[in-house]
Amino acid sequence: MKLDEVDWGIIEHLRENARMTFVDIGKALDVSDATVYNRVKRLTEMGVIKKFTIEIDENAVGKRVSGFIKVSVKPGTVKEVSRQLCEIESVNEVHEIHGSEDLIVRIRAKNLGRLRSVILDVRRISGVVQTEFIPVFKTWKG
Repeated sequence: MKLDEVDWGIIEHLRENARMTFVDIGKALDVSDATVYNRVKRLTEMGVIKKFTIEIDENAVGKRVSGFIKVSVKPGTVKEVSRQLCEIESVNEVHEIHGSEDLIVRIRAKNLGRLRSVILDVRRISGVVQTEFIPVFKTWKG
């Protein structure tokens, strides 16, 4: 699948603001809104664009503390542990990694008490062998 400058321009505009109208994108790229519509449809059908979404300011909704949990699991349990982690409300991201740990999990909570509760929930998952919590003090990009 080969993308041209118009495709990349559309992607960049939608990445910056998924609510941007096709008319405004077309003006910015010097193409018609119909062209933008057809390109977005094609990019979606090709699987280049997976979804249109919003970004929430977690602090504004009361989730003021965050961190990462490095998780080691029993051999052969990464998929099942990951599935269970994804079901925990305060878990924002679950990534399989390779190193001394198997997974890294990003969590956000409204306070330290809730954060501690999430960490304990993670430790109770069958297959979890060890965890290490890394607090986030400041986010520079993200």
